[in-house]
Amino acid sequence: MRKLMFFVALAGFVLAQGVLPGSSFEACAADKITLASGAGYKKMVTELAQAFTAQSGIETEQIYGNMGQTLAQAKNSGLVDCVIGDKRFLDASVVRFAAQYEIGQGKLVLAYAKGLEIKDPSDIQRADITRVAMPDPKKAIYGRAADEYLRNGGLSEKIADKLLVVSTVPQVSSYVLSKEVDAGFINLTDAKAIEDKVGGILLVDQAYYSPILIVAGALESAPHADTLKAFAAFLATDRAREIARKHGL
Repeated sequence: MRKLMFFVALAGFVLAQGVLPGSSFEACAADKITLASGAGYKKMVTELAQAFTAQSGIETEQIYGNMGQTLAQAKNSGLVDCVIGDKRFLDASVVRFAAQYEIGQGKLVLAYAKGLEIKDPSDIQRADITRVAMPDPKKAIYGRAADEYLRNGGLSEKIADKLLVVSTVPQVSSYVLSKEVDAGFINLTDAKAIEDKVGGILLVDQAYYSPILIVAGALESAPHADTLKAFAAFLATDRAREIARKHGL
């Protein structure tokens, strides 16, 4: 009798979970993955996540912030499966990764406000350019790249009085859009989303800053290791590469 009651209860649980005999556990609602990424890649990561879910049926949760915040959450929360960001930031962090998967090369650009005409990023030293924003070099990939460009291009001291350092790439973009600054350093990914709302965007010569390799780092402590493998396989597909190119990688 007890065995009968046990199997009745088990059958009820299975039906409640939507798992029928012969069905794949890959379709179970419990399957999911949590991605953490720098805020400057929110649009791209969101589209990658949506495409992955559409293809696999696996739920995807996302966390965004500056890379310092992102890596801290990955280390301390126990919830993050994968961190997407600059390989150098990942390699230098205390977070341990089982593997890394290349997504593409990041590019630094200068976006400038409507009503202005800037022909070269070095034009920010002009007297009529009074405010220039950049992400924090200690917390953001493109803040570091912008800092390298300014130093290597001999511009750091020339624009020191007009420089505004903020936390993330999207903050820089919002200041350019609102014309609170004349220009700002952001990534090409974010720039593509606002290019019709600003005066223009200019690629910064990559010779002036270290290469930016954007990767997906699979955590050794990933709570959903099996579904993480499926996401890694998805990143190698033509669809994932198309999305990355669309967003400037």
